[in-house]
Amino acid sequence: MSKKLLRKFDIKIQSLSNNEHKFRFEFNQDLFDFFSEENEIINTNGNCEVSLIKSDIMLDVKFTIDGQTDLICDRTLKKFTYSLNSDKKILFKFGEEDQELSEEMVVIDRNKSKINMGKFIYEFFILELPVKRLHPSVKNEDNIDNFVFTTKKTKDTDPRLDPLNKLK
Repeated sequence: MSKKLLRKFDIKIQSLSNNEHKFRFEFNQDLFDFFSEENEIINTNGNCEVSLIKSDIMLDVKFTIDGQTDLICDRTLKKFTYSLNSDKKILFKFGEEDQELSEEMVVIDRNKSKINMGKFIYEFFILELPVKRLHPSVKNEDNIDNFVFTTKKTKDTDPRLDPLNKLK
């Protein structure tokens, strides 16, 4: 995905009035390939609704992300579709230079004309993926019986010993 295609995630903040604004972005695998070439996730798609409240000193931005991606189970190596629903919030405070103060607060240059939401959508989606990726068919993750293979044992006895076994 080129930077040109990344522009669809831009919000022009200077032209917005001091009020609440809503935006909707659709994303797919191209967004994830742009930010990282070593993704373990494939076939990703979803929607992000952004609710932005602008004031003179800051932007209060709420992200509502609904999406799905294909993951590979850590135990069975089966591919499965993982659905994700997430709500995140960031405060963009106007200041002299760009810097990230914490996970929830970012200072941006007050002369900045637009903010790209693609990076934030990518990060929020990646952070919501489970560390332990288990296929839905694995109901109890501590149940090791699902993964132990057993063979049926047949009791082969010497036919000459059958009369002795009857004496028991």
